[in-house]
Amino acid sequence: MNLSRTTFLLLGIAFLSTSADSQQAERRFSSEVSQARLVQTVRDLVSFGNRQGGTGSGDKAARYVQAKLKSFGYKAEIIQDPERLVFSHQKWSLQVERPRSLQGLIKNEWLAGFSPSAASKRAKLVLVASEQDFASTAVESSAVLVPAIVSHDVYSRLVKAGAVCILSYDSNLVGYTSWSLVTELPSSNENRIPLFNISFQNGERLKQELRRGEDVAIRFSAKTSIRRGRPRTVVATLKGKSDDYYIVCAHGDSDSGGPGADDNASGVAGVMELARVMRDLVARKAIRVPAQSVKFIVWGSEYFSTEHYVRAHEQELGKILGVVNYDEIGTGKTRNCLYFEGNDIPQNERFLRVFEKVGEDYVAKKGFWREATTNPAQGGTDSYVFLPDYLKKISAPAVEIPAITIYSAAWNVPKTMLQTPGWSSKAWKGHQDSVTIDYSAYYHSSMDIPATTTDREPFNMVWAVKAVGIGLLRLAW
Repeated sequence: MNLSRTTFLLLGIAFLSTSADSQQAERRFSSEVSQARLVQTVRDLVSFGNRQGGTGSGDKAARYVQAKLKSFGYKAEIIQDPERLVFSHQKWSLQVERPRSLQGLIKNEWLAGFSPSAASKRAKLVLVASEQDFASTAVESSAVLVPAIVSHDVYSRLVKAGAVCILSYDSNLVGYTSWSLVTELPSSNENRIPLFNISFQNGERLKQELRRGEDVAIRFSAKTSIRRGRPRTVVATLKGKSDDYYIVCAHGDSDSGGPGADDNASGVAGVMELARVMRDLVARKAIRVPAQSVKFIVWGSEYFSTEHYVRAHEQELGKILGVVNYDEIGTGKTRNCLYFEGNDIPQNERFLRVFEKVGEDYVAKKGFWREATTNPAQGGTDSYVFLPDYLKKISAPAVEIPAITIYSAAWNVPKTMLQTPGWSSKAWKGHQDSVTIDYSAYYHSSMDIPATTTDREPFNMVWAVKAVGIGLLRLAW
């Protein structure tokens, strides 16, 4: 970002933060955000299936998003991303047949991404819990219980040893009590045997039985598809007086083929609701036309589609004033806090400060968040693609694009991280030097469904839409 644009941005922020007109616009915007619409959008998206980019369910979800944006008054465009290997799972079954006391034990299992099809088969279950077990346990023609996330190396070794099926759970992730962590196999259409993710409780019970010398047998089947497909990214633009623009985005696919209500149907719902309210207010002249344009983007596939967009728009990257990414805004189990995350602090500081001020201005007000904090760095997501290190990685032009993510929860256990000095927000009620990230118990799990996540705490989605909308009113208007 050049000096003149930066100066303009800062002057605009200073003006809007004190303007009575801007405060009125913020109130009008906030009053229009619909919790019912957000919840219904999540339910609609989950009903399509796992929404993997390039699959039938992903295509349905993209067409749904496009149709909704058109109904709001946008000229919504679907971008066909490059081909990639994708998977979809039609159905599967996993049951304990022996001993009879364990029949009906397995519930909420999930077939790993890129698992191949398998005809119904009965197999003896054996335990491989260590390197020693690899050497001493005969696995040929057997199903294998592995109390860990199965690496590519372990998968290959078990296939070569003649295993016919793998049951996996992480014995260190006790949070996945009666539901399963959702994982993937190597991205390949040559995978030989299916891998089932099971819950901690199910895995521990089976491990105990096997270590006691019990004869355990299971029956399994899977019907899947692994093929090449093209994710579909949906783009709609709220035209401003300038061609420079901000991006508000979310990945449209679910994690590893799971149900993905919070991760990330909630983020897609946030993008769509923000787009609806902004377009409607401008059309009614309740707020003025923005000074800069705003692009609303739902990525067909996390990272992959974002990278493609950057490569396809290299000549206009300098027009992007900032990126706000929604990723998991539908839960917040204990703290009811919004987190504005940006790993590249020097580059993102001016951008983050805007949202820090939004968090402070509205904390504890009726209809708003109870807490808000900026700068708790966490895992990777689509905003990272726009940062210098990532642009260099994909050989894109080195430009300054502030890019942050807003979320309400992302971890399966509470996680306390040191806060960067100078980022102790007045809206944060924790220790000034640290941030305790809340968690979704169903993160990347078989139970990330509306009934357990977004339906229970829909206000988090409302808060996320309001926060970004108010921030944009201060930035783009």
